[in-house]
Amino acid sequence: MNKYDFVGESFSINDAAAKATGAMKFASDINLYRELHLKLILSEAGHALIKNIDVSEAEKVSGYRAIFSYKDYQGKKFNSYRTFPDQPDCPEDRYIFTDKARFVGDIIAVVACETKAAAERAARLVKVEYEELPVMASPAESLRDGAAPIHEGGNLIEEFERVREGKQFATGAEEAFRVTTDIRTQKMNHVAMETHSYLADWNAQDGVTIWTPTQGIYGIRTVVADMLGLPYSKVRVVKVPMGGSFGGKQEFIYEPLVAFVAKKLERPVKLHLTRRESMIATINRTDCATKITTAFDAGGRILSCEVDNLVDSGAYCSSGLDFAHAVSGKIPRLYRCPLYRHRGRVCYSNSPIAGGMRGWGSPEIMTALELHMDDAARKLKTDPVELRLKNVVEAGDVDICNGISLGSAQIKRCLREGAEAFRWKERFAAPHGQGRFRRGVGIACGAHKNGIFSGSPDLSGMTLSINEDGTVNLRTSVHDVGCGTVRSMQIILAEVLRMDPDLIFVTEGDTKFTPYDCGTYGSRTTYVAGACAKETAEKFKELMLRTASKLLGIPASSLTLRDGRVAVTDAAAGGINYRELAARAINELSTEMILTNSYRSDSNPGSYAVNFAEAEVDTLTGLVKITDFLSVNDIGQAINRQMVFNQIGGGVQMAAGFALCEDLGINSKGFPTKDSLKKYNTLNAVDMPAVKAILVEEGGDKGPFGAKSIGEISTVPGAAAIVNAVNNALGTSIRELPLTPERIVEAFRLIKG
Repeated sequence: MNKYDFVGESFSINDAAAKATGAMKFASDINLYRELHLKLILSEAGHALIKNIDVSEAEKVSGYRAIFSYKDYQGKKFNSYRTFPDQPDCPEDRYIFTDKARFVGDIIAVVACETKAAAERAARLVKVEYEELPVMASPAESLRDGAAPIHEGGNLIEEFERVREGKQFATGAEEAFRVTTDIRTQKMNHVAMETHSYLADWNAQDGVTIWTPTQGIYGIRTVVADMLGLPYSKVRVVKVPMGGSFGGKQEFIYEPLVAFVAKKLERPVKLHLTRRESMIATINRTDCATKITTAFDAGGRILSCEVDNLVDSGAYCSSGLDFAHAVSGKIPRLYRCPLYRHRGRVCYSNSPIAGGMRGWGSPEIMTALELHMDDAARKLKTDPVELRLKNVVEAGDVDICNGISLGSAQIKRCLREGAEAFRWKERFAAPHGQGRFRRGVGIACGAHKNGIFSGSPDLSGMTLSINEDGTVNLRTSVHDVGCGTVRSMQIILAEVLRMDPDLIFVTEGDTKFTPYDCGTYGSRTTYVAGACAKETAEKFKELMLRTASKLLGIPASSLTLRDGRVAVTDAAAGGINYRELAARAINELSTEMILTNSYRSDSNPGSYAVNFAEAEVDTLTGLVKITDFLSVNDIGQAINRQMVFNQIGGGVQMAAGFALCEDLGINSKGFPTKDSLKKYNTLNAVDMPAVKAILVEEGGDKGPFGAKSIGEISTVPGAAAIVNAVNNALGTSIRELPLTPERIVEAFRLIKG
């Protein structure tokens, strides 16, 4: 039985009706008076100097107004990932427009016209003359001796080594064997339903206003203000409804561009990217090459783990350094390591820019790790579940990389409950088949974080007030990415204030009117912003009780909140409803009931998931069918239960695409070969089994009511579970993603001789 009235129940998300009926206005639906339409001129060369831009034919198009290129902006460089001023690991290596194309999709220029059709026509008529340079489309090419520098200083951005000792985990046993595995993961696109869209307006009095479906309004403000030489008070950023992101709208690539053009032309401008532009000219999942070597004792306990991780940042650094450093600390959040050594390298290449995507490095490194653990289980001739049970962290363990408690880490419980529910032992021991179709099972664990505490400020601010009719306003800068964050905040407040969630209005971010928040990334929204909402509501509850005490002449200690009323604790009747409370506070006490609260997170426990997959493989065609899937999640406490299950289902589907088919496919000339939905394969609903989910709700951490993140951890272990199932079915050891039919057929052919 649920111990809460609202928390843990299932609610439709707050904007479901508007989305279902088409009433929701996304960025591309917003029209500003006298707005101009922009169209990008993107590089069609993988690496080249821009010799000339001929706009003579474009200028003849009716409605043409201007074109801007590197000749028009030669100001400050920027990093599209920077969230706050002076942020480390954010080298500023790009301009709004470039005079040297570093990848297919680099921004050469932008055309501004009175209509969208005119902008598209004018852009087609712009002729760009290139001086071709050597293309280094992969890290292997960009790091070879004598490779041409993509940026000044060379193609290796950084190399580092990190060594950590978990002395408390040392067994004292001798090494019995070691295992080495090399894994390669690919560039993958977010494929959000909404392609990227931006609006900006300028006037001398107010400065620039930007409307964007972003994940970080305050980060944009720092970048745009610094680039345009404006005070922060003259840059307003408004978060608008978002049709999905998965990390693809975390970075600030085009907000600086539209702000610059609006300021130059002193007119509103709109930029709406096509699907191809969103796929090649924003950001993609980081492709990594990872080598893991682990030493075990005779009983299968880890003695040491060494990782060599090469990160391809693409044509610009973006988040590459922060990504690589984050990856270097992830494995000890899952497994106890007496000695952990991580070598990280980050490099440029002439390929689309790498950036944040659901899981922030965890899918990449955990996929490599969990394929590696299956290699170890085969060498030890032991059950993969049992090997993991011997080595996973436990509740109260300290993360050896940052010294912070992992909190109520319930990974062992997830493993045990999942193995029983999936009938793992029985299915793992079952025959795989001898004919064309083979069947196997796979298991994988995953760990992720809850915020950015440890090395970064993790702040949320909120203002809570009550209206004269008893409804409540929460002014906050949360950024709902389409999954129902606003509804979660409503539920949290409703539980504390004892009122209907639908009577609580929650804003999203607007730098002019809402308090500071770091943004929606790092699995921080529920854990940090949700904790801020709960703390703010608890402080507001005390304000309500004190105000009611003055009005009723009853001590605040004798009052409580109940069903939208301030009630007398030990009485069935009496008290005052919220409407009367708010109105009388103004009329009789001349008091507005309003409270602002800032919350700083000081913890970062682990979120954990264990995935079990069954797959059927056609050895003739190499096609894979996922026939069963179970996801077990250490979530602490569900806030909106149905939303949690929805996140798990979506996360697993994304992981399946990562495992089996999604790949941007960069060829030797730097061209993405799968730059449209016709070419880029995703798994649709019909390709997926009904994903079963188990929630482990142990609580015990500092999230609201013990809640932890689910949106990112839900996608972390799935790819490895599916790949392990395929390898189990075939007896193969495929270690390069995705598992295309060609790779599967070739691997099976090799083992059959």
